[in-house]
Amino acid sequence: MNTNYVYRFRLYPTKEQERFLRQEIGNARFVYNKLLAVAKEKYEKEQKKWSYYEYKKLLPKLKVEYEFLKLSNSQSLQEAVKHLNESFKRFFKGLSSFPKFKKKKRTNAVSIPQHFKIEGNRVKIPKLKTKLKFKKHRDIKGVVKSISIAMTPSGKFYINILTQKEITPLPKVTKAVAIDMGLTDFITTSDNQAIKNPKHFKKLERRLKLCQRKLSRKQKHSNNFKKYAKKVAKLHEKITNAKNDFLHKLSKRLIDENQVIVVENLNVKGLIKNKKLAKHIHQASWHKFLSMLEYKTKWYGRELIKVDRFFASSKICNVCGYKNDNLKLSQREWICPSCKTHHQRDYNAALNLLKEGLKTVGLEQPESMPVEVALAGAYLNDMHSYLPVKQEASAFRRG
Repeated sequence: MNTNYVYRFRLYPTKEQERFLRQEIGNARFVYNKLLAVAKEKYEKEQKKWSYYEYKKLLPKLKVEYEFLKLSNSQSLQEAVKHLNESFKRFFKGLSSFPKFKKKKRTNAVSIPQHFKIEGNRVKIPKLKTKLKFKKHRDIKGVVKSISIAMTPSGKFYINILTQKEITPLPKVTKAVAIDMGLTDFITTSDNQAIKNPKHFKKLERRLKLCQRKLSRKQKHSNNFKKYAKKVAKLHEKITNAKNDFLHKLSKRLIDENQVIVVENLNVKGLIKNKKLAKHIHQASWHKFLSMLEYKTKWYGRELIKVDRFFASSKICNVCGYKNDNLKLSQREWICPSCKTHHQRDYNAALNLLKEGLKTVGLEQPESMPVEVALAGAYLNDMHSYLPVKQEASAFRRG
């Protein structure tokens, strides 16, 4: 599969290079914020809607009014206008909220679409005389399309290299799995594996609180304030890196082992409205994990099946189909009143998701097949003996 792929490497600029990069990133942020402010004002006063081509023409005028913009790469400033245009497009399509002003203390980046050159572990960019050094920990494969340089709140610089490369699909396997997402156990699978929630934030929460408390007592913009602001940013960065590492490794492992992955189409925005669980749900990063599964299944030739969010996977007995409407969230185990089967809540939910997910793609489990056989690989391995010819062919086409 030919797709866009981003390589990310840590940059190690000199003091002079760092000043230049901060100026480039600051100017790109300035153009984005200035044009957003103009667009808001024109809409409020004249009801004039956003037009990319109209606002793109304002860029030369901004350079005349603000001479410091002339020190930046012109194409990078044009890219800032394109990013604002993308933000408006997403807003008009209902995919995101109204574009917000970029803040200096957040991660900011500058795009460089052309006239750059990568040589080994160094990169040459426009208007900077010396080459930037980066830690090249792996080879860059594919055709390089563009680069961007980002600065994190902790003051670290990274280079993102966008390439277009061929990703080879993984060999097909005859195994399917369903996953039920939780808070104590991050996921419980239909083959009865429970992956604990690492709770990266909780491990560093005490240190973070102490740093934030000390930061709140410092005079704003003083040297001590900047010192502790950097410490807080580094802790947040450490939490984010650990979380992303865990999510990437787990999603890749599931894709390596399974041809079909069944998940529940969770309404994360709705779940976060629960004040008691909002913090824990946010830290679990369910949405990010599901997004990773979605694009990685496309890359590697796997199939992701999303079961309707209103399907009562936890309340249904996977043996007899009895629905326990009185089941509370606090009950982690329950006994089916109909068939007397003892259920572990999350494992039972995963089994129900597997059956429901496979049913949606035409692999409905016959009554003669015991539920235990439906566990991942065993279910698909024995499928040919239970399905009619047409369904059997459909199953093999899906891998």
